[in-house]
Amino acid sequence: MKKKHTPEEKKQYFQNLRDKWQACKVASMQDEDAKAKYQAILEQAPSLKISYTSFYFTLKTMQDQELIGVPYVHAKTYKGWQENGYNVKKGSKSTISGVTWIKAGGEDNDDGFLFPKEYRLFHADQVEELATA
Repeated sequence: MKKKHTPEEKKQYFQNLRDKWQACKVASMQDEDAKAKYQAILEQAPSLKISYTSFYFTLKTMQDQELIGVPYVHAKTYKGWQENGYNVKKGSKSTISGVTWIKAGGEDNDDGFLFPKEYRLFHADQVEELATA
């Protein structure tokens, strides 16, 4: 059964996520190695729509866990791995997180607000290539 969170817990969760995002945004400006990796990813996959801060956020999550590789090449969503001919190994738990920003409220560009949404990724070590028939 899914746990119900109080409004205070939700508020604290989103505040923590915003704080972590802001810290990554500041740190990312000084990381030339990460900038080079980001540019290389964009050259390989120009259709990838990910901001540098999002890339950096996920890269730091991977580095904190001592996982080798770069986001969106060696770490993808469950669906992302499936679309690339891989299946997540049974029982694997995602430990890598990414953040995207969702617009809520208001139809016009000036109305509404953005809130962070965390999503989960699986590392290449957690997948196996689908068998071809």
